Amino acid sequence: MNALSCRRAALAGVALSAVLSVAACTASAPAESSGTSGGSTSDGGQALPVEQLCGDRPLKIAHVAGFGANSWRKITQAELTDELSACPNVTLEYTQADNDLQKYITAINSYTAQGFDAIVTYDDFGSQALSALKNAHDSGVVVVPYIADPGGEVGVDYDGYVQYNFDVEGDAMAKWLGGQVQPGSKMLFSGGLPGGSPSTVALWDGINETSKELGDPFTPLTNEPQPSSWDAAYEQRAMAGALTKYPEIDALASDYGVASKGGLRAFINAGRPIPPLATSATDNELGCMWLQYHQANPDFQLLTLDGTTTVVRIAARKALAALNGQPDNEPENFKLPTFVDTLGGKLPTCREDLPPDADLSSALSPEQLSAVFQ
Repeated sequence: MNALSCRRAALAGVALSAVLSVAACTASAPAESSGTSGGSTSDGGQALPVEQLCGDRPLKIAHVAGFGANSWRKITQAELTDELSACPNVTLEYTQADNDLQKYITAINSYTAQGFDAIVTYDDFGSQALSALKNAHDSGVVVVPYIADPGGEVGVDYDGYVQYNFDVEGDAMAKWLGGQVQPGSKMLFSGGLPGGSPSTVALWDGINETSKELGDPFTPLTNEPQPSSWDAAYEQRAMAGALTKYPEIDALASDYGVASKGGLRAFINAGRPIPPLATSATDNELGCMWLQYHQANPDFQLLTLDGTTTVVRIAARKALAALNGQPDNEPENFKLPTFVDTLGGKLPTCREDLPPDADLSSALSPEQLSAVFQ
């Protein structure tokens, strides 16, 4: 009997009580670490290459996303596939729930019942799905959420967690925007699904916290993020409405630069000057748009914090480390590197040989990126 089977057997007697008690527990945020890109890690040691974490027994890993209908999710799945391709003993399956909470919970429960060894997941529903993740964990499945905070606690509700360092990300965006606007300026933040998304709210909080610390160089136009559904067409419609409602929009921020292209098109269609934009998770076309429209819109500066799709690789290595009894030397907080800063001289590129949706900060090769969109 392998280690995972032993764990499942040992846990079988307590699984029912865990299921009954989880609803009564108060979820706390995952414990933070000082880990960043290139920095210290969860256990303080050197991160191991995936080849050293594979093990040699057959493993089945499921990738479950609460939402999958955009290019970022497609690239992320390709990143995970590429990372695990170094492990010939690993079989990977993928499903996404179309922003349907019950469908997401059913997928988690199904992979657990099928005896999958691990679940790597983007939980778009936050604590609403925590009980399903904990049930899988308590059944002996290694569970590693990434980016979206599911609530709960590492080691109690799931086996590992990795997110962007939202405080650092929000701090960088707020300081960058604050240096370009006059006191009293208005900022519009776009991102996330209608009803709110944990990762979007975390970045929103980070931006507003730093703005307050700076003496409020800008104030948000809305009381919560303006939803973008992480979709350019959706954001274009939402931004068109905002431009009608707000005669003054001095700064833009978002959590998904691919959707922000729609917002920029709304400004162009309305004949309004494009303000500075701070964002993350960008693509090839956004760089092309800046190169095309900046001269006519000199205030249209661009900051992008990228490498977002690579975070799933960290989650995969965490899962493998847990499955094979190796130390988890991966960060829980990943610091996104600056990819574009037009004020600082880091200008975007426009790759005509790659699809518009290609994330140029991805760890995938140009050939792999092209294959994602074929």
